[in-house]
Amino acid sequence: MKLKFQLFFLAMMFIATLLPLTAAAQTTDEVVLRSQTPSIELGNNATITIAGKALTDLYAAEMELTYDEQQLAYTGYTSSLNNQAYVLEPKVQGNKILLVFTLTGNKSGLTGDKDLFTLSFKASQAGAASVSLSSLTTINSQLEKTNGKMGNGITLSVNNSNSGTNPGTNPGTNPGSNPGSQGAENPSTPNTSGTSVLLLETMPVNNGVASIDVGSKALLEAGKNSKDDSVTIKVNSGSDVKELQLNLPAMELQQLRSESGDVKTVKVETNLATVSINRDLLDKRTLSDTSNLQLSIAKVDPANLSQDIREEVGSSVVYDFNLSLDGSKITKFNKKSILVEVPYTLAPNEKPNQVVIYYITEDGKLEIVRNGKYNIETGKVQFQPTHFSKYTANHVQVSFSDMNGYSWANEGVLGLAAREVVSGRSEGNFIPAGEVTRAEFVKMLIQLFDLADSTATAAFTDIEAGAWYYNSIASAQKIGLVQGKDDGSFGVNDQISREDMAVLIYRASKIISSTTALANGATSNFLDGDQISTYAKDAVWAAKQAGLMDGVSEGYFDPKGKSTRAQAATVIYRLYQELK
Repeated sequence: MKLKFQLFFLAMMFIATLLPLTAAAQTTDEVVLRSQTPSIELGNNATITIAGKALTDLYAAEMELTYDEQQLAYTGYTSSLNNQAYVLEPKVQGNKILLVFTLTGNKSGLTGDKDLFTLSFKASQAGAASVSLSSLTTINSQLEKTNGKMGNGITLSVNNSNSGTNPGTNPGTNPGSNPGSQGAENPSTPNTSGTSVLLLETMPVNNGVASIDVGSKALLEAGKNSKDDSVTIKVNSGSDVKELQLNLPAMELQQLRSESGDVKTVKVETNLATVSINRDLLDKRTLSDTSNLQLSIAKVDPANLSQDIREEVGSSVVYDFNLSLDGSKITKFNKKSILVEVPYTLAPNEKPNQVVIYYITEDGKLEIVRNGKYNIETGKVQFQPTHFSKYTANHVQVSFSDMNGYSWANEGVLGLAAREVVSGRSEGNFIPAGEVTRAEFVKMLIQLFDLADSTATAAFTDIEAGAWYYNSIASAQKIGLVQGKDDGSFGVNDQISREDMAVLIYRASKIISSTTALANGATSNFLDGDQISTYAKDAVWAAKQAGLMDGVSEGYFDPKGKSTRAQAATVIYRLYQELK
């Protein structure tokens, strides 16, 4: 069917060239060429956009583009028309490229200014390279030949980067508005045949800054080969690189698909750090065919940090991450849109659960990122930021003198203390057997999982606005984590029972993650299962199945029993570890 349609359309275009212009088709549809830059370094990529200008009713078109094949090598194309028109694969013969498209069905043609095709070329030889339209046939929605007008050609200057004509240029100074002119892309096109991994090498750097472009064709091909909804870009940048700028074609990133469906994540592995970008980052942003998403990863020179920060971070590396779209910084994003991994080597006597992530605020203070986790297998700390800034991994030395006999709770207590979720109740003492109120437990959950909402309000009869627990309880009520008691109170100062603790961590897991243990009303054969409240049965079973809570003695859950501080910290930290 596809072949028949191609033959039919080509025949229609041929016949159109023989038709005279009718009175109704005397309007002019102009097609122009546009380049992001007048010059390009040898070995780099350039893009030429073919666009309609002030279109009136362009339903179909055939055009031929001619280029200097001595200076330029054609590498691929994209078209914004793919979702609304039938686009034939470009036909390349020598230095000519035939481009054809047609809308389908009973509809009006294209109007106004519209990008039609974007062609990619690689600079292969120094000199002046001309690109122009050599023929153009246009048809309107009445299938009448119209008066197509070809815009002026353009000339690119291909410069030899080794000629020394501009020794002061720093490839890292451009924030990303020109994806076709600033890269130091691997001279050989990445081989993506059969794999979803792109291997790229940076060129020699200036002042420690390296820039590299990811080609549209290579990225789309890697997406087609994906088996796990992701594409990996591995960049070998060398030890002399202090800052890496990676330019990604934003439109193609959002269009990544494999045989099994959409490719959701692009993982960028570098010698500095690893950043995974979810395509939903671009969902509500305006993109064009030439939009460029630039990721910047840099090691911060300690000399550029304040004395206080240098003393606090010690020898830990500080990283500066930036993300921009068409030169404009993306300042905020959903926590699940970005995953960052930075290397960290444990020193003797350092504990993995006490390695945390800090970011440096604009006023020069360290603020903890509570979702940071050290991965023993990779030797990296991973975290999900909601904005980019300067980040560093560090070990927090914390201990309590009264934890003897509570070895089972040490990891959880110290892990939460390192993240400033719990603290001692007296100098150097945690009081592990102490009570935990409902307000305290809710605050620990809200803090650890970054669920606080400054706009939340609560109407429980026993809470006071401005109290230390108010925002946590209000945030918990807003997201459905807590519901309160039948009399309208919350029970701020009531000790939390074990079954209520199970209910809260079960609800929290469902709010935070889609991979929560399923509940079916069973009670894991606890001997006191008949004492578990009806509203808590699902939660107790799920908490037991997920390994978050155990019985207090052989075969007994003790649902009405009161939780201790050690038990509460352990249960919450287990949930934290479980939710990857």
